[in-house]
Amino acid sequence: MKQQTAYKLLAAFLVLTMIFSVFAYIFINPGSQTAQEPQNQSQPEKYNPAYWTINQPFYSIADALNMTPVGVVAATYTDLESMTPQMVQWARQDVTVINEADTIYNSTTTKAYYAALKEGKNNSFLLLSTMSPEKNDFEYIVYPQQIAGNYILVRQEPQLNGLYNVMGNPTILAPGETLAGVFQIITSLNKTATAYDQYAGLLSKAEPAPYQMLSSNVSFAKQYYMGIGLNNGSYERTTAYLDANSTTLNKLNQLKANSTEKGFTEYNITSGGNYTTVKIAGPDMFRVLSEETS
Repeated sequence: MKQQTAYKLLAAFLVLTMIFSVFAYIFINPGSQTAQEPQNQSQPEKYNPAYWTINQPFYSIADALNMTPVGVVAATYTDLESMTPQMVQWARQDVTVINEADTIYNSTTTKAYYAALKEGKNNSFLLLSTMSPEKNDFEYIVYPQQIAGNYILVRQEPQLNGLYNVMGNPTILAPGETLAGVFQIITSLNKTATAYDQYAGLLSKAEPAPYQMLSSNVSFAKQYYMGIGLNNGSYERTTAYLDANSTTLNKLNQLKANSTEKGFTEYNITSGGNYTTVKIAGPDMFRVLSEETS
């Protein structure tokens, strides 16, 4: 399969599962961006280590969901430092939020998690990311009050109006209400409800991978997960479905029937309870990526 064809298939699938970008969120929610006016202003600096206070490293989509308030309808996790050069090329072309994070922070993104949240009629998002070099080289005002010892940077660019940054590992970007929910989770001494709770069953069917995505906003199942990475020299992709419909299940079995001819070295479908898990492997990343989306 040609690379360009594979790129188009994956891009179409990401649109299908409604993985919104930061700027798409702002475009569809112009009325929700109302920031409280800070009382003090500071001259923006390109790097101030005092602002870099968050220390909550994340190594998978599960880790990030455990910092995310409930209500996630779709999320992606991309660890560029753990990818092969070929995967990095694909991610930078098809995972929109990577290049957006580069622009938002005037730096090079090394890891990013983006979650689209919905509660009632309200849409929100959460972006967690790491970068190299670490910079706060953007337009901001320092909010006069710290939260749990963290400086809050209020973004001043028109396209990011009403969004708040907290710098660190990871750097957080979110609207105010979502940011408050994140702080409630990471500062609580007690068990707090998180987005992970909703997807715990689905994620138990797969191992962490450099690229992971999930969604409860698809037509073919109640929940869907996909992760891909390199394992023993082959690209390995795991997909998991909660309550996949009969058409999807039939299609999966049809795809498996001629898997050897398509160059796959592994093609296993397992079912348990309401979950169906598909694990495939092969040397051609584009064929592995596009198998079920085609």
